[in-house]
Amino acid sequence: MDIRLPVETDEPAAKRPKTKPSKVAFCDRIREATGWHATMATGTWKNCTTDKSRRTLFVLQAPGGGDQFCCVGKVFNSRLSKEELEQPLPYDTSDEHTELQLGISLRTAGENPAWADYDADIGAVAESLTSLRTKAIDEAFVPLLSEKPDKVVGLPDAKVKTFNKKKGKAEIASMLDSMWSGTGLSGDGDIARFKRKCYNTTLEVGASEFMDKWLSVVDERGDPINYVDQPGSIRTGDTVLIWYRVLTQACAGNFHVSLEARQVMRLGRGGDNLSKGSAGLAASLAAAIERGDEI
Repeated sequence: MDIRLPVETDEPAAKRPKTKPSKVAFCDRIREATGWHATMATGTWKNCTTDKSRRTLFVLQAPGGGDQFCCVGKVFNSRLSKEELEQPLPYDTSDEHTELQLGISLRTAGENPAWADYDADIGAVAESLTSLRTKAIDEAFVPLLSEKPDKVVGLPDAKVKTFNKKKGKAEIASMLDSMWSGTGLSGDGDIARFKRKCYNTTLEVGASEFMDKWLSVVDERGDPINYVDQPGSIRTGDTVLIWYRVLTQACAGNFHVSLEARQVMRLGRGGDNLSKGSAGLAASLAAAIERGDEI
């Protein structure tokens, strides 16, 4: 997808056809794109589990092909720069991997100069992401488990046998609903967590090679941003478009929905009060910590 904004022209205004402002037109084009978040509802799950897998993995496919979706949001927190990526994660003791993270607020925020009708769209984004858990249960794992398999990669045999004793898809769905773990959202569903696990990778390879392989970030004009070497390239309060894959998996006995960041476009900078942490964002951050959210 071409994510560059329209280029200015020297043609006299009187001779140019009247159009909407460029950013509004860009909004409209993105909303009509095949990968706009609303198309997740009619997407289908593709089983990507291989013989060497340690997890059962499904990837959501967009109608007509492709596996990347996009949505708009405001940055709540990020882990992208070199100094941030070198900090160890509390749940990963390996120094052979790193993990890119971007948290997007799903709260309405009023008029947004970088994105027309922002509040209407962010409300719809929140609904789309919230519905993924049910979609994963009903359309990925219920069909798999209703076949009463002898083994399921990522699940202990005892748990597979418990599923096999259930009578019908409704009972399987109920059991999945009661034991489901991650959803890609915070506990209150007000923050979306986009992550990219970078396996067997350290920043020693260099910023350019790292970014080419794992995550592309561009500015308002579509020009690449060196987010590794430039802290604050993406900061709290920035309005961004984010392209992502949706994964659902059975791993280590648990079931998850994960949002995997693939590309990010910074549409507009947050005001100074947002970038430094407004009272509202500070309160939200404190509440997230109290809930035990990974932020």
